[in-house]
Amino acid sequence: MRYTDASFWGRVLPRAGPYWPADWPPSPPPLTMLLFGYAFGKPGFITDPLFDLSKNAVIHAHCVAATKMDGPQDTRHPFTIRTHRDDNQGAAVEVDLRIGQEITCAKLANLDTLLLSAQKIVEIPDFDDRGCRTQCTAAVADARKMLANWGSGILEKTDMMTLLHRVVFYGNHVENAKDLAQLMGLKVVMEG
Repeated sequence: MRYTDASFWGRVLPRAGPYWPADWPPSPPPLTMLLFGYAFGKPGFITDPLFDLSKNAVIHAHCVAATKMDGPQDTRHPFTIRTHRDDNQGAAVEVDLRIGQEITCAKLANLDTLLLSAQKIVEIPDFDDRGCRTQCTAAVADARKMLANWGSGILEKTDMMTLLHRVVFYGNHVENAKDLAQLMGLKVVMEG
């Protein structure tokens, strides 16, 4: 049985709690967060990745991040409450992510494909008011190849949001995510 249609996701995922999307079908980042949250017990950080080819890295940034990236029972990361970067109004958290932390970057695309890459946080950039509040620079195997393969031809290139959003999770879950994808009948595409 393949688990790639909306009727399956609607039956299996509980429609309760703070992480359930308000609309159906939900967008890929919340589904990716739910999938990894249930499978690996880790919250995700939705990011708008930028490539830094000079450092062979990806910069992950967004104004919303989990403060307990190791899991809900673990220690809260230090954070600062600031304004939202887009309009300098409201509130956003700037979370101090852990340098040296292995991460998995993922996106469930088209309900049938899991985009994956393994990375490692190497620095926290100092963009201050030039970017989203929570940021980290992550080393990748080959940033130029990753950029060329971004979306792997699977994602429609009709709007920026489709290409942008990925979800970062603490830990290298690539092999376990491949196993999970096989059980669920999902294709796996390694982006990096």
